[in-house]
Amino acid sequence: MSNSKVTRRTILKGAGAAVAGIVGAPYIITGASAARAEHRMIFGHTFGAATADYMVTGLAQFKAVAEEMSGGKLLVDIHEAGSLGGQTVLPQKVLTGSVQGCQLSTTNFANFSDVYNVLDFPFLFPSNEKFQEVIGTDEFFASEFVTRPAEQGFQIVPGMWANAGFRALGVSQKVDKVIRRPGDLDGMKVRTNGTPVEEVLFNLSTANPVSIAWGEAYQAMQQGAADALSVGLGPLTASKIYETLGSATLYGLNFNCHVTVLSKKWFDALPEDIQQAILTAGRQSFEFQKTEQAKADLAMLELWKGRGIEVVELTDDERAEWLQTVGHVRPEYDALKDKLGRGAFETLTGLIGA
Repeated sequence: MSNSKVTRRTILKGAGAAVAGIVGAPYIITGASAARAEHRMIFGHTFGAATADYMVTGLAQFKAVAEEMSGGKLLVDIHEAGSLGGQTVLPQKVLTGSVQGCQLSTTNFANFSDVYNVLDFPFLFPSNEKFQEVIGTDEFFASEFVTRPAEQGFQIVPGMWANAGFRALGVSQKVDKVIRRPGDLDGMKVRTNGTPVEEVLFNLSTANPVSIAWGEAYQAMQQGAADALSVGLGPLTASKIYETLGSATLYGLNFNCHVTVLSKKWFDALPEDIQQAILTAGRQSFEFQKTEQAKADLAMLELWKGRGIEVVELTDDERAEWLQTVGHVRPEYDALKDKLGRGAFETLTGLIGA
């Protein structure tokens, strides 16, 4: 990883020249001015120092821009590393008002707003670039992915996506196997994330799903309780699970992505200029996050290859086989599309151009 990479920590210390290029001269809220801030956003997330080089959250940029644009009237008080609770707890605190915002995975947020399961349909997006283009559009922000959470009390922040990109299919060294086609999974024990979409996917595949808590995944891969798992590069690297892998297939199944949500009640009560500062900060932060995460992904892949992990990219024909075998085009997903939101699914396919 390049030492010139601007991380969340260096920006919060006021040492990031790169931030000046994005947000101008940031308005720095000191201890004295913080006491005078008219509005305070207590914000929780679960990333910390151990993941800073692998998962780019964009939260430091969000804080800097929002505070600057508010002229010091807004204080963004960020609490990291799960100090305010895990990803199943933080949204509950947002709804009760004990915190004003949080960042969590779309998979975990789907437990609160099930429309986010639609993003998990396999092989829906042709590329990471298309995914980022779609979720950054005004059309997406006007869709059910924003309006349905709003009905439940959540304000989605446009652009504030910590996107770790496509999940990689990591295969244990113990298996000594490279996965290129769906049939290669025959009989393999694959850790499941437990989503409704994955339930259909595994019914279509010949793999054996195994339920393993994330905190136990390293040991499971090391000891053979699991043969493979599908997770983003950042989490696999930060957790050291990559050390257990013999191969990794970049198969483009779906995304390991985080979304930023606020209390809608709190947001709606803010003056319009403060609301605008928050929304603008979200979009600008996403631009930074995309650029820096791409650099981090390249560095992680080089690290993996240096450790002897065989990194596989599928051919167009191989990816087409995955799509036809277990992908979103299969009729077995129709009932789930109706349950989660056929309109939301069609919004995505329309924006993708599928």
